[in-house]
Amino acid sequence: MRLLHPPPYPNEKDYTRTTRLESVVLGFYEDMHHLRLFKKMLLRSNTRGVYKSDRDDEWVADFAEIQDIAEAIEARRIELGKTSGFEKLYPRVTKLYFGGMARHFSDLSKVLKPGAKLAYVVGDQASYLQVMIRTGKILTEIAERLGYKVERIDLFRTRFATATQCELREEVVVLTWPGKSKL
Repeated sequence: MRLLHPPPYPNEKDYTRTTRLESVVLGFYEDMHHLRLFKKMLLRSNTRGVYKSDRDDEWVADFAEIQDIAEAIEARRIELGKTSGFEKLYPRVTKLYFGGMARHFSDLSKVLKPGAKLAYVVGDQASYLQVMIRTGKILTEIAERLGYKVERIDLFRTRFATATQCELREEVVVLTWPGKSKL
């Protein structure tokens, strides 16, 4: 079982890269090899951390909204003529992110006490070729499928995305684990 601190949204930010110095100083990694092994265990949120062996997308294979978003990203990529390897991975990393979150919720359900409360700060995302991803909404639907009770979604703040020229929501998703898994 891998319990982890999930990234707030699928995007191109490599969180292990931005926290590399702190992680080394705090002794989380012995060397680069150790860091690479650790990265393979993390939830996917960017194309630089996708591996052929990743299977978290299987957790959401029947989740229509996520599949629709992935298809919209791919259609937009083709429309714009984007051909880089990273851009080709946008649909997959989106499915891996939400599948990883489903796995995360499932793993947590095995160790949480009934009535446990969880709070996640998450944000909308549109950095994958300007296709809107309502992260909080989708995560609550995944959590509900796995037996969690959604207490509320609170607006934390809005941020203006220059790439899309729209306001994106950052929210606090509050969940309760009732103690019974739907798996």
